Amino acid sequence: MSELETRTLEGGAQVTFDETLYPLAAVYGAAYVFIDRCYVHLDRPADKRIAVTLRLKPGSTLVPDELAGEFGNELLGQAWRHDISQENRALIELVATRALAGSAGPPGLDELLADDGGEAFEDPLGIAMSWEEKYKKKKPEGEAAPPADASPDGEKAGGA
Repeated sequence: MSELETRTLEGGAQVTFDETLYPLAAVYGAAYVFIDRCYVHLDRPADKRIAVTLRLKPGSTLVPDELAGEFGNELLGQAWRHDISQENRALIELVATRALAGSAGPPGLDELLADDGGEAFEDPLGIAMSWEEKYKKKKPEGEAAPPADASPDGEKAGGA
């Protein structure tokens, strides 16, 4: 038996093949491509055989003599896509997982507050230090700090 047995019908065609040659997902995919222009009927005429009958819908532009060949080409293309998707399944799942995780957005305030990781962060370079703290005026070592009631120009407040 050949790989694909084709038969032209009045107003359509029939393709019969061994089901071990093409995955069922590829058969469904190829049939789906034709459902807008043909009535598609899947059958199992014998053990391990699948028959696909295509009947043209009114207004279809397909030619019945070419219908079986076009279905065979589509079936082959769908089987190829199926094989590629199976070989790259892990990569596809990884990309989808990262895309979905990224769509959740950054963590909210509740998640950040719930993180009980101890110290908020380490800052060995002093990057998070405030400007005032980083650039405050330093007094020479021998000079004492002014009294708390002194004005900025060094005079005591409240007295004459």
